[in-house]
Amino acid sequence: MDGTGKPALECGSGPMLKWPNVGGVRYGVPLVLGVVALVVVGHAWGSRGPEAAQPARPPASAAVAAAVPLATPALPSRVVVDDVTIRPSPHPLDGVGERELDALARQMPESLGPVCLGRPNRGRLFNAVQLPSEPGLRVMGDEAHSFGSSETVRALRAAASAVRAEYPGSELLVGDISRARGGYLRPHRSHQLGVDVDLGYFYLPPSKWYQKANADNLDRPRTWALLKALIAEGSVEYVFMDRGIQALLRDYAQSLGEAPEWLDSLFESRARRDTLFRHARGHATHLHVRFLDPAAEKTGRRLQARLRRAGKI
Repeated sequence: MDGTGKPALECGSGPMLKWPNVGGVRYGVPLVLGVVALVVVGHAWGSRGPEAAQPARPPASAAVAAAVPLATPALPSRVVVDDVTIRPSPHPLDGVGERELDALARQMPESLGPVCLGRPNRGRLFNAVQLPSEPGLRVMGDEAHSFGSSETVRALRAAASAVRAEYPGSELLVGDISRARGGYLRPHRSHQLGVDVDLGYFYLPPSKWYQKANADNLDRPRTWALLKALIAEGSVEYVFMDRGIQALLRDYAQSLGEAPEWLDSLFESRARRDTLFRHARGHATHLHVRFLDPAAEKTGRRLQARLRRAGKI
């Protein structure tokens, strides 16, 4: 025991080291070890000189590599994307009261904009928009069957323009869409709501409307450009085409280096059926594109009863 009543620290068989009391804090082994460490470091410094504190020099090859700028700068390990708030566009009839809607349905129904009523295979179309022939786009057949919703017509014109910009001289051939008032359009089961469109594939010359596409006549670059342009418009729900044509287009897209995961979400396979492109019999001669027009469909849900009471449908 030391004079404070605390046991002294024993170090082997040597003399006991007591805990000095400095300012009420007791020091023992930590103090001794710290002193020893300082002595060792000082000895190393004195024996090796100031250069021992300098960082180690890189090998000559590393020094040369550091002096020569890289041809391609290193990519960042992470890409930081700022938060973006996406808000849907306001509906044209937002803020219009019930009484005002009743009056518009009776007196000025044309002011209500395009209206989709029902479903693609059992529906009606009101205030339809007619698709015109124009540079890069030609309506085939009966012009009385070239009516669609506003979004359908807008997307078709934009896609045709995009293909023509990439491949000058291209002309998208458009078949049936819907009648001006929608409803049954022979021989189709759908095409009643202004959102279904028959489009021709692009072919190598010589070509004609509604010919069967195959590996020998399909113009893969322009047809793939059309599909990408349609997708970019953001309003395509499905594209129906023969699975044999899908295989040709997928092979072409892969040859361009398109992302496999993205192609898996587009092209139908045995492992996956919930894709954007889907097989349908009879679609080796043309594409069948179904568009979405949420605004026209919402208008239809809100106005169907009013238009019926007003005798407009």
